Amino acid sequence: MQAQDFNEYAYIDAKALRIPETETYSTTAIANYIQGNFNTDKEKIRAIYSWIINNIRYNKDSMYYRFWGEDPERKLSSVLKTRKGVCENYASLLARIATKCGIENYMVNGYTKIGGLVNWRGHSWCAVYINKEWLLCDPTWDAGNTGNTHYFLISPSEFIQTHMPFDPLWQLQENPITNREFTRGFTRSGRNAPVFNYVDSVNNYLRADTMQQMESISRRMKQAGLDNEDLRTWYAYNEMKIYIVYQEKDMNVFNTAVADLNKAKSLFNDFIQFRNNHFQPAKADAEISVLFDSISNRLSSAYKKMNDVGKKVENFQYDTDGLKNNLDALAARVKEQSLFLKRYFASSITEREKLLYQ
Repeated sequence: MQAQDFNEYAYIDAKALRIPETETYSTTAIANYIQGNFNTDKEKIRAIYSWIINNIRYNKDSMYYRFWGEDPERKLSSVLKTRKGVCENYASLLARIATKCGIENYMVNGYTKIGGLVNWRGHSWCAVYINKEWLLCDPTWDAGNTGNTHYFLISPSEFIQTHMPFDPLWQLQENPITNREFTRGFTRSGRNAPVFNYVDSVNNYLRADTMQQMESISRRMKQAGLDNEDLRTWYAYNEMKIYIVYQEKDMNVFNTAVADLNKAKSLFNDFIQFRNNHFQPAKADAEISVLFDSISNRLSSAYKKMNDVGKKVENFQYDTDGLKNNLDALAARVKEQSLFLKRYFASSITEREKLLYQ
């Protein structure tokens, strides 16, 4: 990969390194300084990049440290305090500050090739959208460079020589190569496949919600082939995150189903008390119907939510059988009262009095 012309960025680099130290202990403070002292997105991303590679010292690379890490913002605060980090910290720092400067970007995870040999350890870098095109940066591999940089705003076709993303989308190529092609040294796909419109696909991906993004990652990775242990590990990690999200959704759905059941019970008890008071204070039949229908509506909502629990991942945590038994018991009592109301509404005033005393 060719070194970039340092002179093009000499002024920006020098200016970036003059950020007051007091302004460098939070991503927000750095972003505010960048916003106030640089004009174009290209100048801003270069200033961020230059500050990071000259101020953060590489310390014990371990890609999967991030799996069990703490809150991302707290982790970055620690990086800025210690001035040390691993590849994920370099990339996430670049991504976070760029986002706060209004520059669209994405942190990419994958594996690399050094000196023609594949390094299976996971690695992180960034894709940034500058001047209406996606380009790639690897601040980790440029860490400590005070002169030429080699991995700043590199075209996807050149970057694929050394960096292979787990998610094929972030090759940012119309003809993505396979993992096998990458390991064998190919930089162009040998498949006769339709042109991949990665621009629209990236736009759709970035505007999708988190669950849609994770599910699309798994789908693309599976289609591309899980040809090595690193790919399988990352795929399993992504699936684990999906599972956790669905578990959290199941928890919320189950809890709201229980809340609906409890509300239905409360409304039903109010109705029984109202009936025991011979429907006093008096209400029109239509009002009584609305009151009773609210019970049925709550029950229907609870049943629907209960049935949604475990649809995506197997349910081992929530007692849906117990919930169903409670719903069925209340539903049976509601049905009895529904039959009573039908008779009541169809009766004359004299007959209604008799029904209320039965």
